[in-house]
Formats: sequence, C-alpha cells, structure tokens
Amino acid sequence: MNLKALVAASVGGLLIAANAEPRLPAGWTRQATVDADRVCSAGLDSTWAEPGKRLLALECTRSVDGHVTVSQTIAADAYRGKRVRFAARIKAEKVRGWTGLMMRVVGNDQRVLGFDDMSTRPVRGNADWREAQVILDVEADASAISFGVRLTDGEGKVWIDALRFEEVSPDDPSISINLRPALPSQPQNLGLQ
Repeated sequence: MNLKALVAASVGGLLIAANAEPRLPAGWTRQATVDADRVCSAGLDSTWAEPGKRLLALECTRSVDGHVTVSQTIAADAYRGKRVRFAARIKAEKVRGWTGLMMRVVGNDQRVLGFDDMSTRPVRGNADWREAQVILDVEADASAISFGVRLTDGEGKVWIDALRFEEVSPDDPSISINLRPALPSQPQNLGLQ
C-alpha cells in the first residue's frame, strides 16, 4: 500500500469512527457526571423509529455512579404563571439503574423553583414504548426551563420520540417534586423530649 492510500485509509477510518458516535440534534446538549461521561453516549438513533424518523438515545455501556442527561434550556418568559408539560414516548433496554424524562424551572436568582426527573416513577429494566410526562408550574420569577431525558446509576439504553412541550390547564395535576416542604410555624420540641 502506498503512502497516499495509507493516509486515505487512515482518514477514512477516522471519519468512520467520528460518525460512529451519533450526534445530538440542534438545540440539545449533553451533560454527565465524571463517571458517566466516560462510558455513556447520547445522540440520534433510527433503530426503533419509523422510516425517515430519528430517536433521541442515551446509552451507558457499564454501571455508573451518576447520570447522563440530554436536554435543552429555553427562556421562561412565554410560560410564566402557567403550567407546562414535557411529554414523550420512552423505551428502555437493560436499564440497571433508572431512566425518565426531566424538567427543571429556575428563577432569576438561579434557585430551582420546580423539578421532576421521574425518580418517583422511574423506568427500569426492559420497557416497551410508553407515554411519559413531567408537569411543572412556571412561577412569575422563573427565568429558564430545562427539559430532556436522563439515565441514572446504571447501564442500559433509553430512547425517546414524539416529544412535546406544551402549556396545560391549571386543572391538570402538577407532578413536580416538592422542593418547598411544609415547615412548622413554631419551634418544635425545644425541651428535647
């Protein structure tokens, strides 16, 4: 093999390797803890999709202590004072930890005003396509809303498709994790009884 052919083969191999890692669609970003960053990937996949459609996928090749998330963040301006839902169809394969959709509402002071990552109703193991949703109220002082999918504390693969982000009626139940627990109005048990 001459030098020119060797360089072409090497470059071709690099391009194949670079294309082997699926890319994220525009507007989406990947975040991961240190351990998950080493063994988890995220990107587009057409494995389970209808012809011409693509799915968003997360995969961890070994058990991790942490998580990988693919999400996007938008300004909260158009949704202040409203209730919003992020919904999608989700499928899991050999998920040893858990997975689910996530949404977070952040205030002007960077305080988390609402959060739900389906940790109270996780998807585990092998799960065929099913609907999932997270619903949060967007308070008047909200500045940003992040939403996406997370794979936590384990190996496996998860896919989502049919993504929807929409305003819902205030009558729809909010399934947000309560970040503001009810506090007593008076000091309790000062006598240490």
